Amino acid sequence: MGLTTAGPRPARSACALGAGVLLALSALAGCGGGGTPQAAAEPRVSTSPSPTVTPDEPVEVIGPEDPASVTVGDPEPGIAPGDGLYYVSQVYPIEHEGELAQPALVRVVLDNAVPARTPVVAAARDGEDGPWRFVSGRLDTDRRHVEFITRELGSFGILAMDRASAAEQLADAFTEAADRPANPEDAVTKPECTTAAAARQDGYEARSWKRRTVFWCLGQLGDSRVLSVTNRRDVPVRVSAPGAGSLGVTGNATGDGTPWTAWTAAVGEGTGTLLLPGRTARFDADLDPGASLLLTARDDQAGRSVQVLRAATTAIATQLDAFGVASPRADRLFASVLAQRSCTRALGKDAEALVAGCLAEDALVDLLDTPGLVVAPLVEAPATRALLDSELTRLRDAAPKVEQRVQVSRSEPPFDALVGRYTGPTRVLTITEDGLATERLSSPAGPVIDLTYRLANPTRDGRTWTATSTLTAVKVLDRKLVSGALPRVGAPGMLTLAGGIVTPPYLATTYCTADAAEQGSCG
Repeated sequence: MGLTTAGPRPARSACALGAGVLLALSALAGCGGGGTPQAAAEPRVSTSPSPTVTPDEPVEVIGPEDPASVTVGDPEPGIAPGDGLYYVSQVYPIEHEGELAQPALVRVVLDNAVPARTPVVAAARDGEDGPWRFVSGRLDTDRRHVEFITRELGSFGILAMDRASAAEQLADAFTEAADRPANPEDAVTKPECTTAAAARQDGYEARSWKRRTVFWCLGQLGDSRVLSVTNRRDVPVRVSAPGAGSLGVTGNATGDGTPWTAWTAAVGEGTGTLLLPGRTARFDADLDPGASLLLTARDDQAGRSVQVLRAATTAIATQLDAFGVASPRADRLFASVLAQRSCTRALGKDAEALVAGCLAEDALVDLLDTPGLVVAPLVEAPATRALLDSELTRLRDAAPKVEQRVQVSRSEPPFDALVGRYTGPTRVLTITEDGLATERLSSPAGPVIDLTYRLANPTRDGRTWTATSTLTAVKVLDRKLVSGALPRVGAPGMLTLAGGIVTPPYLATTYCTADAAEQGSCG
């Protein structure tokens, strides 16, 4: 068969054209010897054969110094690797004696012209069961030739892609992956709070806005209240509870095959706790009376980008299988994509940034070797970017329905059992409904000392009530009549009410109800 291994083709000579032009000009001028006009000569009839067009050589190899070192064997019809790729040339065994000193330019004639902008690659394979090797090809303007550069020769043929069919396959695989939950909800175990009833005593209350994002419960661990939340989604959620101490995360993440380590590393720590599907986070929910705790579980912008990339890498692996090309497992490809620094910087941005930072041709070739050349035209196509943008928009619009809040609050305890006016000789104690206690001791000459303190945590034990107290004000009116050290503002204490007698914490005295006073209980 014919083979061309020369450098650039020689330019067509202009000598014959020049002679013909000169001859025609001479005839038009009627020039002869001495400048005298002469009759035109009889036209001659050419007897030379008609020019013929030499057909292109099926294969040209340009670059090797010794053209004889390159041989091209008999062509064979190519068998397409899979759905969406088809041969547009014969397969030519191209051999070279020894290694190529420099890359060679190979130019192959196609069987027929192909549509403009058709993705084409040169494909080689060592045996029927060997892996496919691809080389990026360039379709010539005449759409009948493809050129590619290679350092390694072999049996090459030109593959073209049915872009419309392949793009539809990729879109279907992406949509299926995006809609398929990696973690069925029934695989998530709800947190157990067997002490929930005890945890709700002392004024504690817990409630949540209706969502399907986390399971939760309020329980008790020893003397402490604990709020537990479990991620019931198939993707991580970010959980934050400002002011509440984290008691750690327990349980195993659900969703077989998902590289959660790569996911969390790509998204980063951020604010709060990134809670994987099926795992449980616990927070300290001990509250002062009147205080509250608000826990929020939500997704975030970077996490939505990772969700889209998970569907995209699954679709790429599926498409390579459809092309008949061996590919890494989808989860491994997903982890490798997320490990790229350029990809981490693209998270949280639009689809164009995701493709450029995570799924560009160079990145796909680094991750997949030469099979990356086959899927790169599909991934970088405007239709694919539109598909990714649509999914990012869907996730963004759904974000408000993902956000779930759990509120734990503790009401101010009722002081009904303590409210009242208690007396003793030359002294009065008053306790209000909001737990404010005022105490005055007097003498026949007038007031001696006033105390004000705030009560908290009223507790009943049988017929006895107690409440903690904090001294908030001390006013001494007659220091000579106060024995011992004066109580200081901020001092804690315990007030007790039993049998109608109140024993305050700061002054060595008691106060009585009216009934107890009649019985002489307060001297």
